[in-house]
Amino acid sequence: MAAEAEGPNPLLAANLFVGRDTQLIRLTQLLRQGRSALLVGGRRAGKTTLVRHLSGDGLERAVVYTDVAGWDLTSEATALGGLRGAVEGKLETTYDHATRNDVASAIEAIKPIALVMDEVDRVLLKSWDASFFSFLRWLDDTHLRSDIAFVLVGGPVLALFKDPDDRGSPPLNTAELTYMDPLDRQAVAELVSMVNGADDNEIVKLGGGQAWLTTRLLAEMWDGMSLDDAAEAVFDGSIATFRVWERQLGVDGRDLVHKIPPGGLPRSELRRAPWSRRREAVRFARSVGALRIEGGLLCHGPQLFIDWFGDQNPDELVWDIAISYASEDQALAEQLHSQLRDKFKVFFAPEQAAGLWGTELSRVLPNTYGVQSRYVLVLCTPNYVTKHWTRVEYDAAALKAPDRILLLELGELPADRPPGLVYRGSSPGELVGLIDALRNKLTG
Repeated sequence: MAAEAEGPNPLLAANLFVGRDTQLIRLTQLLRQGRSALLVGGRRAGKTTLVRHLSGDGLERAVVYTDVAGWDLTSEATALGGLRGAVEGKLETTYDHATRNDVASAIEAIKPIALVMDEVDRVLLKSWDASFFSFLRWLDDTHLRSDIAFVLVGGPVLALFKDPDDRGSPPLNTAELTYMDPLDRQAVAELVSMVNGADDNEIVKLGGGQAWLTTRLLAEMWDGMSLDDAAEAVFDGSIATFRVWERQLGVDGRDLVHKIPPGGLPRSELRRAPWSRRREAVRFARSVGALRIEGGLLCHGPQLFIDWFGDQNPDELVWDIAISYASEDQALAEQLHSQLRDKFKVFFAPEQAAGLWGTELSRVLPNTYGVQSRYVLVLCTPNYVTKHWTRVEYDAAALKAPDRILLLELGELPADRPPGLVYRGSSPGELVGLIDALRNKLTG
């Protein structure tokens, strides 16, 4: 058992910064050159700590940090109000709303500028996400160019976003994509050195280099707990976070983690089939912290997480039916949900808002619509076929389970619908019998 130390616990210090120096230097170099970056990582991977250490002294430009979680995201105008307040150095609630011109003028007044936007993936929950990111691209590519450099911070969803209204553009056209990784052994050893009696190998095994888990384990030991007692305490306090990581991994990532051999996979295998098709899943699983690279091997991450995760069935059916619809058509979706929910388990996004908040929708939605739902009811309107997230939902269902799609044609059909897919029309007669038809399908 580690002896209880005196004084404040250094492993809980807000300014604790270990193992990210190379990444910090790289971000500093990019911003000094007026270049932007996407910083991508799972929950509690250390993204915020990293960007909080960016200093204007080394950049030769003003650094403005803002947390999108503090903005009013009711509309694009209210979000721009939060952005303007941050640029002008005021509380993010100072402006109820702002125009694009307001924000551009505020930035021009203090350029050159490095604008760090934390938790920006929250914008992707909104119907105006594409418009907001198109404004950022305009500032970056056209209006201010090297006088502005962004760091957009968020989960893996940032790396997947493609603007359907702008030829599939990413959040920023020229940004360098940077992923968080688990801490390496040297960084873990630096943390372990703060705790008498702690063993590097045991901490690496249990924490897997995941920054938050590692520091939590060592913080408990610094306060006097044995390794076993610390592991129990951290495990009990981490289950909610484990659930988020599981959702962030999504279908492909969860399957990948299940299939990695206990002794690890040689990294060279990732260049060859069948593993070469899983490289994106590998990259995202590493950014979440569920996998890590060590000694030329792709290994499992924290044993604490793997112990919890190992009994999870990646193909478990959770919902009888999931309703996929565009936000403009929510009223119809809500009517259908209200008539089915008493007897069936129905995935209706507004009812799951609390569970979806803070997760990576690009991983969660394919899992929900492609794997965990027995059937997917698609309300296919002209709005539906043009939206980014509805396409994510539809593509997941079409790829994983096309025979489970129940397509309701409401003015338009997907151009790439699976061959032979039978759909129901929107004539009055067909709509009248829709609920009975759905009930019969679900009880069949």
